[in-house]
Amino acid sequence: MDPKIESYLTGLALKLIDGKWKIFEFSEDWVRSFDTAAGVYAIREEGTICYISETKNVRKSMENLLDTRHHSLRRTIGAVLFSDKEGYQMASPSKKFPPEFEKKLNMRFEDNFEVAAIAVAIGRKELEEHLIAQYQPKYNFREKRKSEKSEKAYSVEEIRQSHGNAYQPWTTEADEQLAQLANEGKSINELALLFGRNRGSITSRLKKIEARK
Repeated sequence: MDPKIESYLTGLALKLIDGKWKIFEFSEDWVRSFDTAAGVYAIREEGTICYISETKNVRKSMENLLDTRHHSLRRTIGAVLFSDKEGYQMASPSKKFPPEFEKKLNMRFEDNFEVAAIAVAIGRKELEEHLIAQYQPKYNFREKRKSEKSEKAYSVEEIRQSHGNAYQPWTTEADEQLAQLANEGKSINELALLFGRNRGSITSRLKKIEARK
């Protein structure tokens, strides 16, 4: 990487990480406290950076984070927390979790998560990638090199910590949602986030759905 670009990204990263972190609040005033500019935001869970994303509108992304239907991170965290609980139903871009789980998820955000954001006029995607490479946030799923995959055999419980529905049976409803979102152009990475599963599981399931047609 060009030293000037690296210096630019490092400066932005420091500005974000050393900036003001806000505890989540489910209110319009909290949403309005963020700028409408394009930028990058980071989320910490109990002090550890767990998610990083670039956005065309920081305020809109903060608003989306308060609604399970509008942000894949909420759906992923909800799946990790509740997928083994009685009464659990998977959320989607058109459906929230059952009310009791939504309430618990909101409390989880308020008690354990905080967010920082900065406006970035140029290079927000590059900054996102720079930060993900540096902090390896657990909710930013990226394909690992084969050599990395072979170094460690993960247990089911370890995988579920990152992929909430790993090794859980697929339902007819989930298959229909997966097929619909894939047809709408969602990437494998996006589908993995939405369904709380890894890339291999998503790819395999799509092949099975296609074979049944």
